[in-house]
Amino acid sequence: MSIRRTVPVEQAEWTLAPPPAWRIARDIDWGWRAPAGHGVAYLLIDEQHDVASQACSRRSVRQLLSISAVQALGQVELEFDPAAQRLCVHELVVWRHDPDGTWRRRTPVAREAFLLRQREQQLEQQMLNGRVSLVALMEDVRIGDVIDLAWTLEPRDPLPGLAFTSYYAFAWQSAVARAQFTLHLDSRHPVRWRVNVPDGTAAPREQAGAQTITWDIGQPPPFEAEANVPGHHWPWPLLEVTGWESWAQVARFFNDWWADALLEDAAAIAAEATLLNAGDRAAAIAAAVRFVQEDVRYLAVDFGHGAGMLPNGAGTVLRRRFGDCKDKAVLLTALLRALGVLAHPVLVAATWRESLARLLPSPNAFDHAIVSFVVDGVRHFVDPTCIGQRGDLANFVAPDFAFGLELARDTAALLSLPARPPAGLSLTETFELDRKRPGRVVQVLRADAWLADDLRATLLRQGRQAFLKGRAESLQQHFPALVPNFDQAVVDDDPQGNVVSIASEHALSTWGSVGDKPPSFFRYGAYGLLLGLDTVDEREQRQQPWALRYPMRVQHRVVVRGRCVHKVKPSTFDHTGPGFRYRCEVRSKRHEVSFDYVWETTAAIVTAHEWPDYRTARATALEQTGALVNTQGMTFGRALRIGIGCFLGVVWGTHLLLRLADDRPLQSGKEAQAAMMRDVGDAFEAMRRGDATRAYALAAPYARHYEDNFEAQILLAESSMLTGHADEARDALARARSLKPDHGLPDVVEANMLERDGDFAGARRLLEAAVVRKDIDAKAFLDLARVTERTHDPVAARAAWERLLQRQPAHPEGLYGLAHLLWLDGERTRADELIVGAVRSQPTPSAVLEGALARYYASTGRQAEALDAARRAAELAPDDVAAARQFTMAQMNIGERAGAVASARQMTQRFADNPLAWSALAITAAVAGEHGVAAPAFERWTALAPNDPEAVSGYGYFLHLQGDDTQARGVLADGTGRFPAYGNLWLNYAVVLEALGDPAAADARRKADALMTPEQRATLAR
Repeated sequence: MSIRRTVPVEQAEWTLAPPPAWRIARDIDWGWRAPAGHGVAYLLIDEQHDVASQACSRRSVRQLLSISAVQALGQVELEFDPAAQRLCVHELVVWRHDPDGTWRRRTPVAREAFLLRQREQQLEQQMLNGRVSLVALMEDVRIGDVIDLAWTLEPRDPLPGLAFTSYYAFAWQSAVARAQFTLHLDSRHPVRWRVNVPDGTAAPREQAGAQTITWDIGQPPPFEAEANVPGHHWPWPLLEVTGWESWAQVARFFNDWWADALLEDAAAIAAEATLLNAGDRAAAIAAAVRFVQEDVRYLAVDFGHGAGMLPNGAGTVLRRRFGDCKDKAVLLTALLRALGVLAHPVLVAATWRESLARLLPSPNAFDHAIVSFVVDGVRHFVDPTCIGQRGDLANFVAPDFAFGLELARDTAALLSLPARPPAGLSLTETFELDRKRPGRVVQVLRADAWLADDLRATLLRQGRQAFLKGRAESLQQHFPALVPNFDQAVVDDDPQGNVVSIASEHALSTWGSVGDKPPSFFRYGAYGLLLGLDTVDEREQRQQPWALRYPMRVQHRVVVRGRCVHKVKPSTFDHTGPGFRYRCEVRSKRHEVSFDYVWETTAAIVTAHEWPDYRTARATALEQTGALVNTQGMTFGRALRIGIGCFLGVVWGTHLLLRLADDRPLQSGKEAQAAMMRDVGDAFEAMRRGDATRAYALAAPYARHYEDNFEAQILLAESSMLTGHADEARDALARARSLKPDHGLPDVVEANMLERDGDFAGARRLLEAAVVRKDIDAKAFLDLARVTERTHDPVAARAAWERLLQRQPAHPEGLYGLAHLLWLDGERTRADELIVGAVRSQPTPSAVLEGALARYYASTGRQAEALDAARRAAELAPDDVAAARQFTMAQMNIGERAGAVASARQMTQRFADNPLAWSALAITAAVAGEHGVAAPAFERWTALAPNDPEAVSGYGYFLHLQGDDTQARGVLADGTGRFPAYGNLWLNYAVVLEALGDPAAADARRKADALMTPEQRATLAR
């Protein structure tokens, strides 16, 4: 059987004509009004089927209620397969609500306005469906207009023996006034029907006539789609109609039509089977499966006679080396039969899976084809579209479709498929640390059963090198000094046992920042669990169940060893929740600590009722995934403390118990120590990411337990300062100074405190003294350059920026700071050459440097260039919320306000608990005038970041925009008291005071002029 014929677009049959005589006219409820908040609303959705001719007539009456709706839906598009269907358009007309309150029907769209175009919208999914689009370009469409479209699709060259069948889901995401589905019956073509109605859902009203039956539903609640819903769950009423009597009848229909395809070019099939049959029969079967899965590429060509139901012949597929699931199933069945194996194609429902057993018999229930074969009395199943599948017959994993219809003459009912077996994925990472010489990290990733198939498929799709590079880059996010080594990686594949393992080894000079000394703590977490865990939906309540990968066991084992590794007390943490159980076990011996994290799924779904408990239990479990190991080197002071500790252990222990008694109660020694280490480690990680609020919340409860740790006190000081706990910040600084009197870092933190309070001169003095110390971090030079600039000393500021770049030539802040300062001083060519040259000279593109360039262009008024650079940064770092926000703000600055709001909405979905995402939505929506969107976004932003002066400033100004100047004054007055050095706050405060006629506005305006930086002035959002 050759490929189905293609009908050229110029031969497509479409007409403008009155509706068929059997169609029932429906009235429109012109008095209905859609609820607020909808961009599109349907006054009528009407679908009617003539069972005898199998023609389908539809009418859609939709109202456009927003600018975006007019933009997206102001033209009409109807798709159809010209080889299988004829299209008849009955009418396309626009209704408009006149000022006198009357709906008036405008002139129908003429035939000349319709354009026929060839389209392949699913080409990226390797699918060619041969469909064409009839497009109508309508003139003068406005907000509030109603587009009334009616059309009919008739079969062209229908497949003989194909009885009527249809499915209809009563669910719409838009507001709908009325929806109706009608069958025009014919005694010569009997059909039966059933409506599946989930609990708690209203059923459509059924009305029977002489030769018709209609299901009608009025003003159904908009359906809200939820992520990761199991395919067998139908959250809406589903109508099924069929003219088929039994599954046996459906099987015979397919079997008869597929028979020729299975026999096509038997000689070529036999020759190919001979080539594959180099070993025993089991090996030949495995070779045939692998050949069809991986050597015959997937490409669906579904149009023309029998589109979607008929395969190409086995010989045709073999010759072309491509095909869809039907084609591949036919080829594999033919090859297996040529090898003497009993084999048949099997139709399955890839989405509905086990719900197939609930349906009435119908060929439309299926959307995928696999193969069944029998060896030594044992039935096996294989999906010919999979890649990477291995295993001997004992370890071969059957596809997880629950039920299928075997295409054989004697098939009487659906066939049960085996349940998916348990599978495991483990990642073992061994870190060998040394403070004096480079260490290493060894990774071993292992998977079995269907997870081995998934891993092997990923390797085949990405390529070995790209896969290893991705794994190494993932580890580099936590350990920037890691030097990948791909050449020594070993992939060990056991195809018979269906087990894959990948071992790699990388150099690790330090477990801290590149170029710095090894830190006092090794911090990591159970990131390997994310290889198997789902990304959880952030909504607190669900109406539909949540699917889990089941049955599955994921393990991440972290081993840290080396002479600098200090022992910890062993501990165990067990936790269970709906659908899972979790265990974390910490063990320790001399110079080695191991963390063993294990996650197992115990059910296939989490019900909507269980969802809140699942989220809570999951969060509780994942809080116990941090690894913190003391790797402090032996110093004189530490040796002295150890000696004293040995001599006065009892006294020290008593003192420790007294300190613990002053803090929060601890459950037990082992659990307390493990929890403390995890929380403090997470606090360091949060601070590294810039999340001071979380860092403070994690570290503050344990402040007393780390009074003798310099790094912990600096962490506490910084996080306390940034979250408004000034007294705690000063106390932590004092303890840090007592631990290391000669260290410059406490002065840097104190300078930051002075800068936040507006004492720029005092901050500058401290920083100038700090940067001459040998142990000072590059951040001190950055802070000095910034503060010097704010003291209005451009010569000294330029020198400070240059000193920072001497230490780190490609420092993003340094490049931006010096280039921006040069631009302000009139040296614009030199400024551009400095930052653009540095960004372009990097050996590989850098998202951080592109972000600095975008910031530079924005602050110098070149918004188009800023947008391009921000786009590059976002593409290089797709998971970086800061890069996504910068791109969104660049869209807003260039005038793409609707696009900016859309981008910001996507951010809040991807980064639901990140204040940067909500800040982007709040600002862009406010600038775009979408105050209904901006208001809750501002509330969410200020709740997530109560100590962010920008959040307070923006919210206060937004209240002013809404006319609530009294509340705005209160918010901004409180903000200027908490953040006295933030210029934007004073500017917005001045604007509000001026609106209220308050004479204090002049003083606020003067403070804003003195405190606002040039960048703040250039990028002010209004």
